[in-house]
Amino acid sequence: MIPSYLINLDRDQERLAFVLAHFQQQGINPERFAAVDGRQYSELEYQRFIAQRPRQGKKSWLRGQMGCFLSHYGVWQRIVNSRVRFAAVFEDDIHIAPGLYELLEGDDWIADSVDIIRLDTSTNRVRLGPEPALQCHSHYFYRLLSTSWCTGGYIIHQRTARQLLDLAPRYHQPSDVLLFNHEESAIARQLKVLQASPALCVQDKHHRGAVTFSSNIEAGATRDWRLYCRQCLQGGYRYLAGYKRVEFKG
Repeated sequence: MIPSYLINLDRDQERLAFVLAHFQQQGINPERFAAVDGRQYSELEYQRFIAQRPRQGKKSWLRGQMGCFLSHYGVWQRIVNSRVRFAAVFEDDIHIAPGLYELLEGDDWIADSVDIIRLDTSTNRVRLGPEPALQCHSHYFYRLLSTSWCTGGYIIHQRTARQLLDLAPRYHQPSDVLLFNHEESAIARQLKVLQASPALCVQDKHHRGAVTFSSNIEAGATRDWRLYCRQCLQGGYRYLAGYKRVEFKG
């Protein structure tokens, strides 16, 4: 069985009960990992964290991004210390698809060259390889060839977790930027990342008609309208260039 970790803030017991019930319906029993709350750090600690991890341009770290990154970082440390080959990482605001358990029964279906398998959807259109790189039962996984967003659920190689821990703090970025942003991450382009299509989990805030959980691990930023317009133009280009949305079918 591939070990699974579920990132959850201590105060979010209702959310924990909700997501655990759905995991346990499939016979999955993830180990809870106590999430880091960036809002609990003093202003001095927060500013020290930012100073060690400067971001490009006018970007900085939100406290929620700080907590989310440190939570994933802590899970990567646990994975490295456990010496398993692969482990699954989940945030606690997700909905999961039937059949997720089939992936976690063992890791013999995953080639050792794979660094990360994204189980989550993405908020943007992505470019995938033309043919599946892996198959597990009726689930297909394609090479991810472009920037993607969200870290609601993924399987990661122990080797890759160690690579992430070895990065100097100046290369740190919010977790999804570090793992999947080809433009801003120092490591993302080097990683062999596969994408489940259809996705096997989706964060609540991106799932239509779902029970609504606000994101307590990472709070959203105020919308930058110039950035939003630029993203809309990029979205139009990606659509014309064959980029696609990864759907969740729960």
